[in-house]
Amino acid sequence: MKKIIFYIVTVCYGIFISSTTNAQEKAFEGSYAACQAQAKKENKLILIDLYFVGCMPCAEMDKQVFPDPIVAQELSTNYILYKTDVMKETDGKKLARKYGAPGFPTYIIVNPEGKTIMTESGFFGVDRFVPLLKEAVRRNKSGQYLAFNNTLDNVYPAAYSERFIKTGEKHDFAELEGYLEQQKDLFNETAFLANSVTSFTKYNNWAYDNLPKLIKLYGGNLLRNKISTIAKAKSKQYGAAQQLDSLNTMLTYIRPTFNDKLWEVFLPGFVTSYYAGSQNGASYLALIDEYKLYPTWDERSNAFGPVILDQSKNPAILKSIRAEYLAAEQRNTLDPVDCYRLILLNYYLKDFDQASKGMEKLLKSDLTSPFLTIDKKDLQDLNEAIKRKDASLYQAKNIKKIIPFKLS
Repeated sequence: MKKIIFYIVTVCYGIFISSTTNAQEKAFEGSYAACQAQAKKENKLILIDLYFVGCMPCAEMDKQVFPDPIVAQELSTNYILYKTDVMKETDGKKLARKYGAPGFPTYIIVNPEGKTIMTESGFFGVDRFVPLLKEAVRRNKSGQYLAFNNTLDNVYPAAYSERFIKTGEKHDFAELEGYLEQQKDLFNETAFLANSVTSFTKYNNWAYDNLPKLIKLYGGNLLRNKISTIAKAKSKQYGAAQQLDSLNTMLTYIRPTFNDKLWEVFLPGFVTSYYAGSQNGASYLALIDEYKLYPTWDERSNAFGPVILDQSKNPAILKSIRAEYLAAEQRNTLDPVDCYRLILLNYYLKDFDQASKGMEKLLKSDLTSPFLTIDKKDLQDLNEAIKRKDASLYQAKNIKKIIPFKLS
């Protein structure tokens, strides 16, 4: 879940001030129309970079990615870079509106004739950005284009347009439901854009049912938030009905909506939702392994945390998880949170001697660590329950590790 929250934060609004960089200096200076004319003259693709001052991932792209020699070479060979501020510049606002920019930075790649090749949003490390640029070149050569038209001045419903170009008028998103009801063709560009920013059940279901066609027409960038919301709800429903096959079928169906990195971000949420509905610890642990959800021990341990509490009366599951903590102990990788969880596992399994030994060590450790958000009184309560050998006396907490992350 933290990964999903982090993605939303970094893709939407940053907290640092963007600074002028060499990448910005190398960008085309002038209007979008002039940039298009130059692209035709040089027969190059246009990489449109929609950003705003204050967007942290935008600034980090300028700092970390655009100056990279490999990125610079690819841009120099095949692209004209067009950077435009979506808050201050008319072209930026119109481009954000045309492509329904769901977050920033948003990248749009078009060919010299203005045909749209792809759209993506968020921070891309060099290892992901270069393949993205190369893939766009390949798609252009093979004539693979999205269905967006070539004008920035389509007629948009006011409630949608106001989201990107402020006029001071107030328009409730509820207006868009009536707009969508009037559309004879929900696949047309403006109807698709209007639907992409709403959460009306009828049109969410329509988008889900028509997902393959919509991805082919417009790509997955504008569909991810809508589809992920639907998928999480469906996952929980499938879990409640113990329909594991339905979960796997759904995951295969929605997979093309997400690029590789974002699939890693969103997939754990879908599997966790399934578990929330099913409360089947065995299937959850199997899914974690099947989809390789948590590549590091810290991530895996955090995933085990709530399962230990939920499955406190399921010795088979508890023993399976305890084996992993004991293996981690042999590797000397247990931190205070892990120690607390291992104590709980022994406590619930009524191995009170091992629980007591673990508690003795933990109480002597530094409990001021930010990695252990539990006070000493709680540990003393657990210790007392262990001494009484009563596995039902202590109400455990699901404490989580604070895992450092990188923007990429």
